[in-house]
Amino acid sequence: MEYDVVIVGASVSGCTAAILYGRAGLRVALLEKHRDIATPKRLCGHFLLGAAQAPLLRLGLWDDLLATGAGTGEVSVRTAYGWTDPCRVGVPPFVNVRRATLDPMLRERAAATKGVDLLLGRTVTDLLTEDRHVPGPRTEGRRVIGVRVRLLDGTEETHTGRLIVGADGHRSKVAALAGVRTRFTPNGRAFFYTYYRNVRHTLPTPAAVWWNDRDWVVIAPTDGGLTEVAVMPAKDTLPPGLTDHAGYLERYVAALPDAPDLAGAERVAKVVAALDYPLIRRHPTPAPGLALIGDAALTADPTPAPGCTWALLSGQWLADATAPALLAGDDPAPALRRYRRAHRAIEREHAFMRGDGEVAPPGRAQRLLHEAAVHDPEVSRRLALVGMQAAPTTSLLNPSLAVRALLARHRARRHLTVRTG
Repeated sequence: MEYDVVIVGASVSGCTAAILYGRAGLRVALLEKHRDIATPKRLCGHFLLGAAQAPLLRLGLWDDLLATGAGTGEVSVRTAYGWTDPCRVGVPPFVNVRRATLDPMLRERAAATKGVDLLLGRTVTDLLTEDRHVPGPRTEGRRVIGVRVRLLDGTEETHTGRLIVGADGHRSKVAALAGVRTRFTPNGRAFFYTYYRNVRHTLPTPAAVWWNDRDWVVIAPTDGGLTEVAVMPAKDTLPPGLTDHAGYLERYVAALPDAPDLAGAERVAKVVAALDYPLIRRHPTPAPGLALIGDAALTADPTPAPGCTWALLSGQWLADATAPALLAGDDPAPALRRYRRAHRAIEREHAFMRGDGEVAPPGRAQRLLHEAAVHDPEVSRRLALVGMQAAPTTSLLNPSLAVRALLARHRARRHLTVRTG
C-alpha cells in the first residue's frame, strides 16, 4: 500500500513519530514484527529522564503514565563525598515505568491516531528503491521508497512511502538492508536489574544513584508498586564464573552506604543481565528517503539511562522537521537535513558516554563537582540538569561554575578543619 510515511518498529521512537505524523494529517504505516500489541522490549532500564517530560506531555501520555503508578520525582546522587544537595529548583522530574506497561500504551495511542495503520506481525525482508528492487545489502545512494515485509503465514506485502523510517532498534534490519555503516564502542560495564516489592528506605528522594568511582547503582520506584534495582559494575571487577546474578546484586547493594535493606523485601522477577552492551552509532539520514531514529541511530550506555528519552526526542525531531514538507508535497531532503542537525544534540552526549564507557575513575573536574555538589545547591542543580538530559554536558564546562565549585569546596573543607580543630 502507499503511504506518506512508513515506519518500521512500533516501539518508543516509532510510535512517537507515528502519532505526530498522524496528527499532522499524514498517512502512516507503523510496522511491528510482534503480533501481540502488548509484547514489550525485554532488555531496557526504562528510566525516562527529565527531558522526556515535554514530549510525553505533548503525546498526552504523562498523566496516563502517572495513573499506572509509575515512579516520578527527583533523583539523589551519592558519591564518595556524600549525598548531593537535594534542592534543585527547575529540574524536570524523572518517570520510571516498565516496558510491559509503556509499550502497549504507546501502540494503542498510535493505533487510535487518525491516519496511522498499526500493522502487527510484519517482518521486513527487503528495501525498495525508486529505480529497482534491491535484495542485496546496499542501496548505493538510491532513494528508498518502500519495504517488503513477510507476514506470519508466509505471505508478503509491500508498503511504499515518501519517507521510510527505521525505528527497529540497535540490531536494525532497515539499517542492515541499506548497508548503513555501524560504529561500535565497547562498554566496560555490565548491567544487572530486577524488581522488588515492599522496599523500605530513608533515601532523600524517591530515586537514588550511587556513583562509586567506576560503578553505578540505581534504585527507583516504578509502576505496579515495585522498586527497580539496577547494578552496573565495571566488568573487570566481576567475580569469575558469575552465575548467581541475584545474589551478586543483593550483596552489592547491601555494601552501599545508606542503601535500603533488600533482605526484608520480596524479589518478584528474575535478574536481567547484560554482560555485553556496546554503544552503537549510525548516520541518522543515511540515504535519500531514509531516516533512522531511536536505538537504530544511537544505542546509549544504560548507566545514565538516556535510551528511552532519546527515542522520544528523536521521533519528535524527525516528525517536526519533515511533516510540513511531506504535507506540502515538497522534496523531504532539506527537512531531513534539519532533523540531522537536531540529532547532533544527542550525538554530542553520546560522545561523552563513549568516554565514560571506558570505566575510568572520575577525573579531577568530576571530583571537584561531586564534592561541591554536596555543599552548594547551584552546583547540584547544574549536575541534575545534565543528568536529566535537560542541559548539555558541555554546560558544565563553565568557568563561573568551576569557580563556584572551588569556593564551595574550600568553604566546606575550611569548616571541617575548624570543627575538627
